[in-house]
Amino acid sequence: MYNVKIKNYGNGQVQTRIYSHLIYTGDKEKPEKEELESNPFDDKPTKEVFDFDELEKEKERSLYTSMKRAKGKIYDYSRSNVWDWFVTLTFAPDAVDRYNYTDCTKKLSKWLNNMRRDSETDFKYIVVPERHKDGAFHFHGLFAGCDSLGITYSGHCTKDGEKIYNIGRYKMGFTTATRVKKNEAVTKYITKYTTKDLMEHIKGKKKYWASRNLNLPVETTYSLEDVEKQSLHIELTMDDCLYYKSCMYNVGLTTHNVRYYEHVID
Repeated sequence: MYNVKIKNYGNGQVQTRIYSHLIYTGDKEKPEKEELESNPFDDKPTKEVFDFDELEKEKERSLYTSMKRAKGKIYDYSRSNVWDWFVTLTFAPDAVDRYNYTDCTKKLSKWLNNMRRDSETDFKYIVVPERHKDGAFHFHGLFAGCDSLGITYSGHCTKDGEKIYNIGRYKMGFTTATRVKKNEAVTKYITKYTTKDLMEHIKGKKKYWASRNLNLPVETTYSLEDVEKQSLHIELTMDDCLYYKSCMYNVGLTTHNVRYYEHVID
């Protein structure tokens, strides 16, 4: 258990979190398995529902937890690595059914694996899905060490004057690639694609693709007394704190608080 967590992203950036209540880790006692009756039509286990409002709330909590977990992992991977390109990958109608998430992800996974295998450099990536308003899927990613992908200037620029590139070795649809100027900015940008609406449509399926050579932050946790937490708060806010935020959330009927502090170290 802990009430202070420090994340060192390995690039001079450190985030400290101070929790109002203890966070418990480790194995939790599992509830006894519920005896389910058999459905008379197919003989499969089924559960009788008496409170549909509570069932909907349970689904909402599950969806939120899944989204939060995915966003956290994407954020950590994005922030702990240095990126060269922000890319968008789409699928042409004759290449794959763009409305079928499973078909799209099979094609994407195979292409990423092939590019990683054939790369002459240390190709790194984190890729996330986005669902268009019409229901079609496309993907956004951060790439690094990808000199073998045939990235060439398209002849076009963004409205801000940044050059737009294409990925020559991607043959399944349209692509764009722009150079990453600020790692912090693209980290926030790519994380925002993981939404509740998306989670509803890809429930139980893969939510991001990360190459195995990516770094993750080093986490350290502590269990401090209230006086020690307050002293740490004062120390962090006085010591060139770049960012501070305090968030409230409820666990049951109890209101919890977590404070975030951002620092840069040498």
